[in-house]
Formats: sequence, structure tokens, C-alpha cells
Amino acid sequence: QKKLEVLSKYLGAYRKIFSANTRAKFFTTSYVDAFAGTGVIPRPELGLIADFCPDAVEGEEEFRKGSARRALEVEPPFDHYIFVEKDAGKCEELRALAEEFPGRDIKIINDDANVALPRWCADMDTVRERAVVFLDPFGASVEWSVIEAIAATKAVDLWILFPYHAVNRMLVNDSKPSKAWGDRLTRVFGTEKWEETFYDSSSYQSILDPNEKVEIVYKTADKFKITQFFVDQLKAKFAAVAEPGYLYNSKGLLFVLLFAAGNPKGATTGVKIANDLIRGLTRF
Repeated sequence: QKKLEVLSKYLGAYRKIFSANTRAKFFTTSYVDAFAGTGVIPRPELGLIADFCPDAVEGEEEFRKGSARRALEVEPPFDHYIFVEKDAGKCEELRALAEEFPGRDIKIINDDANVALPRWCADMDTVRERAVVFLDPFGASVEWSVIEAIAATKAVDLWILFPYHAVNRMLVNDSKPSKAWGDRLTRVFGTEKWEETFYDSSSYQSILDPNEKVEIVYKTADKFKITQFFVDQLKAKFAAVAEPGYLYNSKGLLFVLLFAAGNPKGATTGVKIANDLIRGLTRF
């Protein structure tokens, strides 16, 4: 809910800038949701409480709005909406959602975001277009090559939910990750340097064999180091990056909400707005 509130407020501010600023009106704007889902947050129905508390129904309807619906409700609207969803059934629900907004230009792409987004970036007219891309992946499924493609346009503001919990689970404590997990982490971070950053080792002579050395590998990375490593990767590609926003549950840190501005001319304004919105999430 906090994530979606930040996103929708940013989208509203973004569109106001592009509709009110004379120079900005030159550009057409797009909103791209790469893991669009259905436009609704799945939750149990209210049941009997709905009969006794109409206000609860109204509040629940607002709460259940997913990123796609919230983006479509932004006024003034974006010129174009692109919803990417791998699940065919969810795409059908997105088409039903699109029918509720007949005045919006909506394109629904049934494909893997790791395939669809680089293709969209390659086709983008970066002279006339500006966009906001929202990456809310399932687990550690977004590959760094996608983020690089977005950054290379220099025309896109990126919101990404970094899956800290999923990444941290792969970073085991008393040894380096398996090859499968290691390869996945390299695709997430875009480099193999995570290994030397997150792990250290020590060695000692074996008691059983004085000629043999025993090496112990151990994890040194905490949540700050892991987050900062990914933020530094973003900073190397984008014009500017906002402060991270941390999303917890009762058991600990789950996700980190991150914003990166692609266009140097608008980066200062974009980061200022993002920092203002994220401020309540910037604690460890």
C-alpha cells in the first residue's frame, strides 16, 4: 500500500509538470507497468461487515487498487499506457480494466518483461517521448540488462521494487551461493563483483594435516551493504538516484523502493519529488 501511494503521487506530479510546463508539452508521455498483474490487489472479501459499514467498503475498494488502475486514474492522464504481463489470464483482466477507461490509449503486452521492455526501449523515440517505468517483479526476476536498456534511453524515470528478501535468501551465510543462485545474483546486479563485496574468507592449518590449509568463507554483507551495492549500480547508469525507501513486515526488511531519473535535464526535479515522497520510508 505504501509503495502504491508513493507511485501514484509521483505519477500525478509527473503529469502536472508535463501538462503545465510549456517546454515539457513538446513531449508525449508514457506509463509502463512491466508486471501489471490485474490492476487489483487480491484480498479476501469483506463479507457481512459490508452490510453494516458502507465506509469500510469504500475504503476497501481504494485499498485494493493496483498499480495499473492507479496509473489510469491519474489526472491529467498519460498519452500512452503500456501494461506488460506474462500471465494470459491476467491480461484478460487488464483488458477488462482498460474498457473502464475508454479515453485512454492502452496497450497490453502478453510477454515476459525481460523480453518486452528492451524491445520497447529500442523502439522508443527518445527525442519526442518521455516515460515512467514501474518494475514490481515477482522475486528476483528482473535482469540487469533490462535496467541498462531503460537507462540507455536517457528518457525514462524508473521506479523499481528491489527484492531484498529474495536476494538475501540466496546470499547464504557460511558459504558462497550455489552456481544457479550465483548466476541469478549476477543477472540481478549486473556484475560478478557482488561476490567479493558480500563475502570474505579466512584460512588456518588443518589439525589433522599440517600441510593442508582449511578455508572458511563467510558472508559480510548486511542489508545496508546489499542495498547500497544495487543503488551504486543504478547511479552508474542513471542521471540521478533518490534515497532508498525501506518496506518491512513484522519479520524484517522485505523490499527497497528505489527511484532513478534517466534524463539529466529533469533529474533534479524528479529526485526531489521522489525523496519527498519516500521520506517516510527511509529508515533502517
